[in-house]
Amino acid sequence: MLRILVPLFALGLATSATAQSAALLIGTEDYDSVSDVRRGDEIADAATALDRAGVRVVSRKDGDLDDMRQALSEFGQMADGSDRLLIALGGRFLHTATETYYLPSDADTGPLATLAATTLPLSTVTAWLAGRPGNAVLILATDDLEAEYGAFVSAGLGDMAIPQGVTVLTGNPRTAANFIEDALARPGTDLIDAAERAGLTVAGFAAAGQTFVAEEAEDRPATQTPTTTVPSDTDRRLRDIRAWREADAANTVEAYEGYIEAFPSGEFRRMAENRIQSLTDTPEARSERTEQALDLNRDQRREIQRDLSLLDYNTRGIDGIFGRGTRTAIGAWQQSQGFPSTGYLTADQITRLDAQAERRAAELEAEAERRRAQQLAEDRAFWDETGALGDEAGLRAYLNRFPDGEYSEEARETLAAIELQKRRETDARDRQLWDEATQENTIRSYRDYLELAPGGAFRDEAETRIAALEQAEREAQSNSAAAREEQALNLSPRTRQIIESRLEALGLRPGRVDGVLDDDSRRAIRRYQSARDLPETGYLSEAVVVQLLADSVRQIFR
Repeated sequence: MLRILVPLFALGLATSATAQSAALLIGTEDYDSVSDVRRGDEIADAATALDRAGVRVVSRKDGDLDDMRQALSEFGQMADGSDRLLIALGGRFLHTATETYYLPSDADTGPLATLAATTLPLSTVTAWLAGRPGNAVLILATDDLEAEYGAFVSAGLGDMAIPQGVTVLTGNPRTAANFIEDALARPGTDLIDAAERAGLTVAGFAAAGQTFVAEEAEDRPATQTPTTTVPSDTDRRLRDIRAWREADAANTVEAYEGYIEAFPSGEFRRMAENRIQSLTDTPEARSERTEQALDLNRDQRREIQRDLSLLDYNTRGIDGIFGRGTRTAIGAWQQSQGFPSTGYLTADQITRLDAQAERRAAELEAEAERRRAQQLAEDRAFWDETGALGDEAGLRAYLNRFPDGEYSEEARETLAAIELQKRRETDARDRQLWDEATQENTIRSYRDYLELAPGGAFRDEAETRIAALEQAEREAQSNSAAAREEQALNLSPRTRQIIESRLEALGLRPGRVDGVLDDDSRRAIRRYQSARDLPETGYLSEAVVVQLLADSVRQIFR
């Protein structure tokens, strides 16, 4: 725990009782693409207690990136005129060696390079707070999930750089929310003492007697001795009744558990326990407990996601984390099998799912083999009528029909030899014009060649290259999206090597098996996609990888 020097201690306690205070509370429980954080949204519920204490509050619950940005904008306007600042964030965090990121509900945990654009870097938050040394509190609430999210990125808070004068409190969402409501929002509360008693971890600036909401001064006669007000039994019972009414109105497990935490000897404790029992003894709750008892590890969860993907149920990721996408996919599969659509699996259901996926993988492979055999027959027949004759027109006709065909490499090599022979036979001016066109390698340069050398030796090649470049322009947008999708997979060199080995085993000739997806590898991927009637982009998608390496998918997404 970091203790701070006396000047900041004084600054933290010298703020007047009339000082303006501002708070930003963002709580997220339900995530689209990563695992949920139970009670992560309760941080936002503490806004009421702060508002009653006179703190200006901006709060959001389960907000997406746009909601979070709007909240930050609103808070930024209030922060400029406030002497004391509180930022409390509950939900999922990721960290690298140098930064920690808070995730909105629609977070996309893609490559490291995109994290800052789709999340809230905590360096942005601490920059605000650093402007109020001694009067700035940061509360971070999350669970203890440990997971890898690709190269250099892990779940959790990591090691944070805390600016001087900023108090940082960390803990689970329920503890943090209760601390804000019961201690931080109460005038005159010693924050550090209360935080430690609540079980929160304290870091950064920590001074005895530090408060967030100042205690209001009262006008008393000079001879009057201040006394400590002790809540009466009537007051305690009224608070007990009000808390129970709130829990009863919410009628959730979390609300009743919150009541019991606040009033462990409360008048309605037994009733709260009975309500919890009735709410948790539902088919959905029993299904959840059944799956939890299986104690599935991350590899087993990946295998389940792979099985669902093979059966065309979109899990929105094969990462071993059962978020909303996976639960929806499980529920849809259960419904198709006549099971209750709970979104949670039993051991028997996992066995059935795996068997169906293995059967589907075999079917896909058989379908691909039939399609590939048909394509090879058509390819060979067309080659015999065109390229096999060895003339330039026939070779170009073959490549126009089968640019990634079985004989495409041979056709290109033969055309290259023909071009070399033409260079020897044509005049110097034609060679110079052609060299200039190929060096620029644009549609315009080849059209210029055709105009300047209408009877040139390389006329056919120029027209072929114009057609290829025009086709590349038409495909650029879709290929760009496919390239980004492949990049988001974060495939390691070893994984790419496994993919190339599988392509080679299928006879698709990916070139050197070295983990580098070069032109030969792209051509092999297009051949694979063609045999399976998939978009022929030459780039890997999650669906392609699942099919391509159905028996090795556990190794792919580690």
